Amino acid sequence: MQTKKFMKCAVLACGFVLSGTFFSPDASAQQRNCIDTLAGMPEFSRMVGAVTRSHMANDLRFAQNITIFAPTNAAMDSVSPLVADRIFPRDESGVREADPVLAAAAINSHIVPGRIPAAALAEGLRLVTMAGTPITIGNTPGAERGVTVSAGPNVSARVVQRDIPCANGMVHGIDRVLVR
Repeated sequence: MQTKKFMKCAVLACGFVLSGTFFSPDASAQQRNCIDTLAGMPEFSRMVGAVTRSHMANDLRFAQNITIFAPTNAAMDSVSPLVADRIFPRDESGVREADPVLAAAAINSHIVPGRIPAAALAEGLRLVTMAGTPITIGNTPGAERGVTVSAGPNVSARVVQRDIPCANGMVHGIDRVLVR
């Protein structure tokens, strides 16, 4: 009798595993924090490198209910060389560290408290980043620019990837660094 019960459970477990519903990619992404989720996405390697070299990785791993507007590698590449060298050093070996004050401020200017999905990024929504700087959301449905994040005059980024879920928050990929 117990052997039959065991066999039924084993068959059900195999069905879950084989169907992919038990170990779906979305479920594993939700188990990882925002930084580890970004680390698994090659298009955000420069942002993850900056977070790591500025010694903020553990802080962000354990932060709760945050939204990160993460610049893509292309966005990081468009930053002026002087700023990039001080805040987002490109050295992939990890030997060079980012300026601890400037890098932390720059990274925190991309993070807001609260888990904010793209559906809640309404036109005119004003948020304050962890760096204390205000950002404003622009949202023009159907327009070429779509959802934008503005950190002041001449500092506006377009949301290019929406709703990347993580265990401790939400990530939206943006096409420009929010540094003035």
